[in-house]
Amino acid sequence: MRTVIFSTARNELASLLDEVSQDRVAVEIVRRDKPSAILIDKDEYEGMMETLHVLSTPANTARLMEAIADADEGKNLASHDLMDPK
Repeated sequence: MRTVIFSTARNELASLLDEVSQDRVAVEIVRRDKPSAILIDKDEYEGMMETLHVLSTPANTARLMEAIADADEGKNLASHDLMDPK
C-alpha cells in the first residue's frame, strides 16, 4: 500500500484515482494529528462489502464453504457451452 500526505493527495488526486482504478492499489492518505483514510477502487470496495456480507453469519459461511468444497470435488457444477450460446 502506498502512503501519501494529505497535501500531496489533494494536488495529485486525479492521478491517485487513476492509480487505484488501474493498478488496484490502495493509497493511505495521512493527515497531521487526524486519522488517516484509505483510497480504494469502487469495485474493490464493493467486493469487500459483499464478502463481509456473505461471511456475516455462520450459516452463510457454512454454505459458502460447502459450495467451495463441492466445486473442488467437481460436484454441482453447471456445464455451459460458451462457443454455442443458443
